Amino acid sequence: MSYGISQTPSSLTITLAAKTRDELYRDAATAALEAAYGGAPPAGSSDGQTCPVQGAGLGEGDILRTFVTKCIEAARQAPGTLHAPRWFAFDEGRVTANLALSTPKTPARSLDPALHGAFETAGAFPDFRATLAFSFPSH
Repeated sequence: MSYGISQTPSSLTITLAAKTRDELYRDAATAALEAAYGGAPPAGSSDGQTCPVQGAGLGEGDILRTFVTKCIEAARQAPGTLHAPRWFAFDEGRVTANLALSTPKTPARSLDPALHGAFETAGAFPDFRATLAFSFPSH
């Protein structure tokens, strides 16, 4: 596993380290869903439905940030529980994945990008690293 999730009562941080782009986004999707659900998504019944998610931007950091944010949003909005995708499509400035959808729906928590130090990247493949920080909304 090349990702980690740490959490305090008010925040959550995802760290990623990847040797390839495929590994980066596979781990990013898995970590984003674990962050949203508060743990690994439980297995459920699936009829093959998927939920498309796309990240876009000018650089790898922007693409990754939007992809993780969209995975977390999709977990809250999907009619079922989402699971990591089997494949990705990479285009210039964009990555797309179809997240597997199962039932029943698992409640997903809200996460907002942290105000300070929300996103940092370092290195390039094969030593790409990223940190994404989120806060739990105060209601």
